[in-house]
Amino acid sequence: MSPPPKLSVIVATYEWPEALDVVLRALAEQRGEPFSVVVADDGSGEETARVVERWQGTLAINHVWQVNEGFLKGRLLNRASLAADGDYLLFLDGDCVPRVRFVEAVRRAALAGWFVASKRVNLSPATTERVLSHSLRVWRWSAARWLVSAPRELVTSHHRHVNRPGVLFPLRDRSRPWRPRGSDFRPPYNGYGYAFGVFREDFERVNGFDMRFCGWDGEDVDIAVRLHETGLRCGWPGPPASVLHLWHEQRKRPANLPPREDGVIEAPLGLRELSRELATVRSAQNASEDRAPRGNR
Repeated sequence: MSPPPKLSVIVATYEWPEALDVVLRALAEQRGEPFSVVVADDGSGEETARVVERWQGTLAINHVWQVNEGFLKGRLLNRASLAADGDYLLFLDGDCVPRVRFVEAVRRAALAGWFVASKRVNLSPATTERVLSHSLRVWRWSAARWLVSAPRELVTSHHRHVNRPGVLFPLRDRSRPWRPRGSDFRPPYNGYGYAFGVFREDFERVNGFDMRFCGWDGEDVDIAVRLHETGLRCGWPGPPASVLHLWHEQRKRPANLPPREDGVIEAPLGLRELSRELATVRSAQNASEDRAPRGNR
């Protein structure tokens, strides 16, 4: 049996350091083999940087920051992937708290020919406040506690997404990568972005995320469609990989999304283009430093 792939978790965040701190705490408590973390930061301030600094030493963590120009999430995640050292990339939204066996479950589902997505439970405003204050650590809860002990007010129907604790432990969902005869997994309401895992090789084959997307919607579905076009299937890693979504006001969705043609596999503006752009910037910076008088260095 081949060893499991080296895994990098990429956490997308913007100006919510309290939520990021909880997500990193839950990642620090993950079970199983070690992994690295890249915080993909869309222009947050110093408080977010301090949160990342606090977790250095506990987590193998890297902070990738870009100027906020309308939340270019596709560009941000591509840039973070270039900084990640894993063979397997696990993208996680910064308002989604992973359960204690989240990484372990995704690692088990990291099989050739598949990418994975997951489900989420939307926590209520009151529960979210308790989680952010560290008085309620729901990511540690067992199946029994979710199914028996959890009061209904813990969850909400916010965003119309999955909202019942019982969906963490379904009896009939067979969309697992190790059960290839089952149907492909379809996340509730096509929500691929909040927890999404793919081999780096497959990610690079489709040229990463389409950087033409601007806003909070669309780039995750787009890459899932393109991965399907390569012949990959989408699987669900199982109940431990479900994430707990912190409540927040619903953001406005962008009015216009870039057009996409059927059968297109590679992002028209994606990972390769960003890599070349960053290399050009680095080259210009190095040339500028070389030309600067020694006294100014």
